[in-house]
Amino acid sequence: GYVDSEQLVHLNDLLDLAQPAELHTIYDAMDNAARLDGKRRTTCELVQRLSRREPRLLVVEDVHWADPETLGDLASVSTALGECAALLVVTSRIEGDPIDPAWRRSTGGVPLTRIDLTPLRRDDALSLAATHVDATTRFAQTCVERAGGNPLFLEQLLRTAEDATGNAVPGSIQSVVLARMDMLSPPDRQALQAASVLGQRFQLPELRALIGDDRYVCDELVTRFLLQPEGSGFLIVHALIRDGAYASLLQAGRRGLHAKAADWFAGRDATLHAEHLDQAGDPRAPGAYLFAAEEQARAYRYERARRLVERGLALASTRDDRFALARSHGEILRELGATAEALTAYQQALDAADLEADKCRARTGLAGCLRMLDRYDEAFRLLDDAEAGTAVEGLDLELARIHHLRGNLHFPLGQIDFCQAEHARALEHARRAGSVELEARALGGIGDADYMRGHMRKARDHFSRCVELARDEGLGRIEVANLPMVGHCLIYTCEFDRALEVAGQALQLASRVGHLRAEIIVHNLLADVGQSRSEPDRCEASAHRLIELARQIGSKRFEAHALQHQAEVLRLRGQRADAENMLEESLAIARESGLQFVGPWMLAQMAATTRDPARRARALTECEALLAQGSVGHNYFWSYRYAMQAALEARAWDETERYAQALEDYTRAEPLEWADLWTAWGRAIAAHGRRPTDPSCRAEMLRVRDETMRVGMMGTLRLLDQALNVSC
Repeated sequence: GYVDSEQLVHLNDLLDLAQPAELHTIYDAMDNAARLDGKRRTTCELVQRLSRREPRLLVVEDVHWADPETLGDLASVSTALGECAALLVVTSRIEGDPIDPAWRRSTGGVPLTRIDLTPLRRDDALSLAATHVDATTRFAQTCVERAGGNPLFLEQLLRTAEDATGNAVPGSIQSVVLARMDMLSPPDRQALQAASVLGQRFQLPELRALIGDDRYVCDELVTRFLLQPEGSGFLIVHALIRDGAYASLLQAGRRGLHAKAADWFAGRDATLHAEHLDQAGDPRAPGAYLFAAEEQARAYRYERARRLVERGLALASTRDDRFALARSHGEILRELGATAEALTAYQQALDAADLEADKCRARTGLAGCLRMLDRYDEAFRLLDDAEAGTAVEGLDLELARIHHLRGNLHFPLGQIDFCQAEHARALEHARRAGSVELEARALGGIGDADYMRGHMRKARDHFSRCVELARDEGLGRIEVANLPMVGHCLIYTCEFDRALEVAGQALQLASRVGHLRAEIIVHNLLADVGQSRSEPDRCEASAHRLIELARQIGSKRFEAHALQHQAEVLRLRGQRADAENMLEESLAIARESGLQFVGPWMLAQMAATTRDPARRARALTECEALLAQGSVGHNYFWSYRYAMQAALEARAWDETERYAQALEDYTRAEPLEWADLWTAWGRAIAAHGRRPTDPSCRAEMLRVRDETMRVGMMGTLRLLDQALNVSC
């Protein structure tokens, strides 16, 4: 009851637990920012709920070692404390203290009290000394003076007295640690030094492996207050003691212990394996850092992966290591959204590559970054070079990536034939390579091309197969991006209930993983269903959310489309003047961002909304010119549908027939129920307009009305019913 079911996926990550299959799909669909935000929200919710049962004290020590992500986590928790009975205490050294004004601002103004720990006063120091020795002795007085108010130094000086005879007082913490180590038996001294190599916390089996004694126990070190039990392992009581013990090792001995530690952690902990190889000066360290970074990346811990791969790069001396690490660095940076930095990393990989296959992989990575930066010409050239490199190697996996990426480059340029051909080649190579992920991506790309062509049934089938593969393999990112498009295609086969079912699934998934673009596509789907079924309430709810989302991600084209949906709501409610004004605003935004996406649709909708004949004519003329240049498939369906409505209201029967014929011609290669019904609708009303007393015209209108009622396409009814009432 401390976390909601939706937060389990984040709790698993916080606890380093493997994600069950169903949650792995969810986590895969998230981007790095959504995962980080989810973990922070889950932590805050835990703190708030636990503190409702009883007040809580949270303690985080040594934040001077914290990385930026951890500091962000602490700021998030601090913000949550304002809503609950909890207190966060953090400790930091003065040098490198990260609790600065910028961090404080990030907490949202939560009250913060700073306590600077000054040196102990003499009376307090004597009180501490009295817990160990007779504080009135000269030795105790000397220890107090030498410690200078430092409680750790004082305590260790006094421990030295407990361990030995005589009144000699070491002059520094390092000296104290060495003095206390000299009083240990050789096995215990060796164990403390080995423990310092493992870090401040360690497990007994690790220590035994380093000292080569399977029966060693830490009892004496615990008795002498150098170690203390912690959970199933042990803790060196203070970092400075660990540092002193570590510094006592000669370089050769230190490296030897690190090498043994690396052997112990091989196959157990990839990160520690790499770090110990690094400290041992082992040339295998760069490769180990690569392995550890890729392991962290597979677990979606990209900041950790970034630090590991960057350390590997700093050590890499061979071209093979530099290539592999730089390429991995580029992939990790791209996941973090640092596209410009990723571009640099892939260029470093290309510079280090010797084999044609490696050059191909680096160029493909570069092209992917250039696509994100809208540098299409450079991306095309790099892909051509990459493909030339595969001719010798015959690399199906790389060819699948190349053709998929090239297809994605053709898509925004409206080059549909090239787009479809490239994705078809990607599909072929993906299947040869046995890559289900690239097969799913290629199917999604072919679906996009089919949608652009207006082949909605084919597009539905390709998107559906893509989603099916993604679900089977836990590829949530591919599923969330393509599932809404299945629903969009279902509109054109008049399967509105199924489209709404798909929309519900897609919206739940998109909302859960924080995929704002997918959520936008879902709300566009819901609004399109609302327009087809003449349901202004459904359309309005989605339009409002679309405006919020579009402005949140800064997308002008989606904002324009959202305003277009809102304009249709106003028109359906009879507020045509307001609808016209909103369409003007929508078109103004679309002209800035580009009319290719929904420009023709907007113009035809304007023609059906305005009462100004001149404006209607101008809008239709511009609409047809844009369609003639080539446009996204949905524009043809909706443009001809609204153009017919504009012509019918103007009683322009020949124009209505022309637009009906245009829609029929557009869908001739793949007839669709949605288009067939609107075509029949326009022709039936136009025929009645020419021959209002002809019984066959009335019969055809009744047939069309029955069919549209059967499928639920209520948007056709108003003009049909008006014509039927006139003919009564």
